[in-house]
Amino acid sequence: MKAKDFKCPFTWNDRRPLFFDRVLLVPEYYDRHAEEWSFPGWEDPLFFGRKDAPVYIEYCSGNGAWVIEKARRHPEINWIAVEKRFDRVRKIWAKAKNFGLNNLIVVDGEAQPFTKYYLPEASVDGVYVNFPDPWPKERHAKHRLLQEPFITDLARILKKGASAVFVTDDEQYCNQIISVMLDNGAWDSVIPKPFFSTEWKDYGTSFFDELWRMKGRHIRYMQYIKTIGAEGFEPPTHCSQSSCASQTALCSD
Repeated sequence: MKAKDFKCPFTWNDRRPLFFDRVLLVPEYYDRHAEEWSFPGWEDPLFFGRKDAPVYIEYCSGNGAWVIEKARRHPEINWIAVEKRFDRVRKIWAKAKNFGLNNLIVVDGEAQPFTKYYLPEASVDGVYVNFPDPWPKERHAKHRLLQEPFITDLARILKKGASAVFVTDDEQYCNQIISVMLDNGAWDSVIPKPFFSTEWKDYGTSFFDELWRMKGRHIRYMQYIKTIGAEGFEPPTHCSQSSCASQTALCSD
């Protein structure tokens, strides 16, 4: 199976939420997600066809090297790869097909709407966000994924006691992630101050992991545990982009 074998099943004007050949298509520039999508349950054949296996999500999956290896090594876990670029989605799909991975599905779409509209409360056992785009220019920082709205959505979909892991090579982004997580109120850091580590044995690798290591950059790992149930969680109202980026020395070497 080759990546080019996966064809988008609709035109731009006909775009809609659709599960097609182990890929969930989450359309862009679309305002009817909540109206046209109904979560069928993990046990539905469209998803994994089994109810009791834990569900883990990797966001920013790229070409799929990390999540494919995890799905191969851990068939007892249901895996979801979320990637917004269609060319990369096709590569993940082809690898999953060629390895016969029935415990992996691919989401073609943006992380934010998928998390907000497509996943029910307390339905996920863990998430990994590997090398999200740091948008390094200050005027572009507003586009970063790991800000308050997305973190609040993660707190909603994760079960109490579930883990969220973030990996980046960008020091400034690391600072912002830590500040947002500490301000949110739903999380405890597994890693003590300065709340990140540059080592994680057997974490796994990916294209960007290898690229940035080759360029001599330090990889920063952060891990948080969701500590409260949904019934006790109130999203913070005081955390702006500027205030959440105020701790500037946390991730310095």
